[in-house]
Amino acid sequence: MRALGLAVKYFGCFLLCFALPVCAAPDLCPIGDPRDSDGERRLALVIGVGEYESERIDDLKGPPNDAQQMYDLLTGAKGQGYDFPKENVCLLVNGAATTKKVKEAFDRVLVQGARKGKNDVAIFYYAGHGSQIKDLNGDEADQCDETFLLHDARTGRGEQRIGDLVDDAFHEMLNRLHEKTQRVVVILDSCNSGTATRGPSGLVARWQDPDDPSQACPKVSTPEARLESTWKPQAMPGLVAFTAASDGTSALETGGQGIFTGALVEVLSQGTDAPLTYAQVSRQVPPLVRATSYQIPYFQGDLNRAVFGATGKRRPLGWDVTVVGEKMVELSGVPLPGMGKGAELRIYDGAVTGSAASDPGNAKATVIVTQSTKINATAGISAVAKDAPAIKSGDLAVMVRPSDEVLKIRVRLRPESEDGGIPAVRAKQLRELITANNEAAMFIDLVKDGDSFELSMEGDELVLRGPENNIRNRYADDSKVPDSLWQHARQKALLQLRGEGGADFSDHQTLRVQLVPARKQASDVRGKWKQAPPNSEQIMPLRYRWHVRVTLSADAPKPLLIGGLILSSDGSSYGLPCDGRAEPLKPGEAVTFNAKGNRPGCPLGETFGAAPPLDTQDHIIVFGTQQANPVPWHLMTETARTRSARGRGGPLYSALDRYMRPGTRGVAVGVDMEQVDETTWTLSSLTMRVVEP
Repeated sequence: MRALGLAVKYFGCFLLCFALPVCAAPDLCPIGDPRDSDGERRLALVIGVGEYESERIDDLKGPPNDAQQMYDLLTGAKGQGYDFPKENVCLLVNGAATTKKVKEAFDRVLVQGARKGKNDVAIFYYAGHGSQIKDLNGDEADQCDETFLLHDARTGRGEQRIGDLVDDAFHEMLNRLHEKTQRVVVILDSCNSGTATRGPSGLVARWQDPDDPSQACPKVSTPEARLESTWKPQAMPGLVAFTAASDGTSALETGGQGIFTGALVEVLSQGTDAPLTYAQVSRQVPPLVRATSYQIPYFQGDLNRAVFGATGKRRPLGWDVTVVGEKMVELSGVPLPGMGKGAELRIYDGAVTGSAASDPGNAKATVIVTQSTKINATAGISAVAKDAPAIKSGDLAVMVRPSDEVLKIRVRLRPESEDGGIPAVRAKQLRELITANNEAAMFIDLVKDGDSFELSMEGDELVLRGPENNIRNRYADDSKVPDSLWQHARQKALLQLRGEGGADFSDHQTLRVQLVPARKQASDVRGKWKQAPPNSEQIMPLRYRWHVRVTLSADAPKPLLIGGLILSSDGSSYGLPCDGRAEPLKPGEAVTFNAKGNRPGCPLGETFGAAPPLDTQDHIIVFGTQQANPVPWHLMTETARTRSARGRGGPLYSALDRYMRPGTRGVAVGVDMEQVDETTWTLSSLTMRVVEP
């Protein structure tokens, strides 16, 4: 199985979930008649299981929080939610989510609630453990059945034995629902992959081994086989399924929240003029997930439909201004991913809706959080828009860049007492090297446990493993370690960037990016290049040479300056254009980055080779900014000192430069409009993988 993850009435329970290991199960499952809205019914069953009756199943902190967050997003009024009537949404958490209650609620709320031929919307959301067992009836190509673990899974004996909810039984449930309506959406924040993170770790996998070891599934190795192990619905026209992890990766949670649910809620909460589609969500979620974990979300089905059947404008998720001072504001709201000291927010009029809340030109001011709890914050006013109305209580604060803490990575030096541990003297020297490096000191937290990266020994060689426990780097020289670490952290920061396109541009849509083969290929190249659609993962045969090609959508209202970054799994980054030249595009035009090397600022050129490691995702991000607000993107791969010393762009570049230096986002009150990055901008991203032909 794979994984996925706001309303004021139950806000207290939501906060309690963050303070305690699990949240008490609220009774939020309707028993009355469903209510129609706008001529249709919107129905949902939301399940979060973090507390298990069986002592052999590990408890989880995140699923109750994820389920509450999804419930609040669905039932929130049109201002910040999807306006599902609360009479139509059932929330089952922990002890309330028994196998019997879930099946009963599925039939009562979804199957009986949906009307045949009326095009009603039905949502099924699950967060909790998943597993796999040997295929029970021969219908699985990978010889495995996927399972959910509900609260009472793996309890009782004999005829009273309660097992996992197997996908075959779940498919039967879905078939009954699909007979009533084709507008079915399944969201799973669990996993059926046995790939788990190293322990102890701040990342927790939502996976449990089969109850009976003899029922364990065969391990899969190829990308095709691993994808086959992803939960997939049987042929059901119109059904949409989001799963938190695929391709052999694990669904993960950290800090009491599912990484996938956090990213999904962030994307679903944005304000848009036109209805957001499932296809747009499928393009925007993966980079946010990748910034925190190695899991690969999976999206399938009829993705061109509007999310949850929603129509019209929506107010974006944000915090309300509660107090306005001369140089500061106080904010309050529901817990948001990325909120904390150093987070940067824009203040908009409280009545703002749709894309107007993602246009920096409409903002009254920019503020930087100086202190924060999960529901309150104090922020200093860093810039005030020229001639903008005064900030007032009730205005909306929308996060544009997350807190300093989110940008850091945690690194553990495996102690000498453990297998593969680093000798104490060498470990001490490594710590000194890291803390003495200015860039590494900003981005790296050295920890004894709860690690996301780990340095250890493999024979006589020092290696760095990522959260997925794969080797990212090998070091012959310890002095290279600090630079390598901050580069990994830099990628985390870059992957969390989101454009501010307003009504002008849409992320992952306005810019259409493809990796295309170079005209000249090496004589020993084998295999064929199968061209992927724009903004889709490109699988390329080993040793193929390739370029980045970008097309600006013909319906874009303005020309853009184009730049990009190639982020490799070993932490290294490469900026485009490599020499910082301007690459302007008019609507409908395209550019291929193919500059030759051996010239000033561009020694390696812009032709890249498909090289090992194999079957590992690398990311390419392409940005579009207006000519009045240029950003030399190639400098974003360099140190803070070099970026400041060499060439400067517009106000957006200055803001991004501050973002890339945790702990340095200060407050300069009274900066005028010319210092605010007020023009709209956008980005698109895709992934690539190298395979052996």
